[in-house]
Amino acid sequence: MVLIIITGGQITPEVEVPPTATVLQAKERIEECLNIEVHRQSLWADNIELQNHETVENHVGERYGMLRLSVTPSGLPKCNILLKFPNQSIGYVRINETCTVDDLRSKIGRRWGIVTSDRITLFHRSTEMLSDRPLSAYYITDDSEVVVKIETEAR
Repeated sequence: MVLIIITGGQITPEVEVPPTATVLQAKERIEECLNIEVHRQSLWADNIELQNHETVENHVGERYGMLRLSVTPSGLPKCNILLKFPNQSIGYVRINETCTVDDLRSKIGRRWGIVTSDRITLFHRSTEMLSDRPLSAYYITDDSEVVVKIETEAR
């Protein structure tokens, strides 16, 4: 098996595929892990876009390698994001995947009546999401799950 470390966003997921797998098969594995449709994915090794028919072993080492993933926006006006507290689902919010993390925090703050959204911290795939980054930098797509943590003031 070859471990592929995916770069290009704010999170760095890893997927395993056999060395003889095609780039298309690697994209299918990425779709399973990140919920990003194959047709929206472009994989790059250095500055070369990999073609679906090529094999992974042509671009990565025998045991591991790094590929950069770029994702084409879905074109949907809004996507549904499942908001969760660490141990329970809260509900869905609709937002454009090209919005920033701060836009999502503000929307959550308005919905829940939290005056200052800076008390809200968001996580996707165990990675803290930075306010100034677009949601797409965290591979947020329709039905992605975002964990919400709210800092409460001590009385």
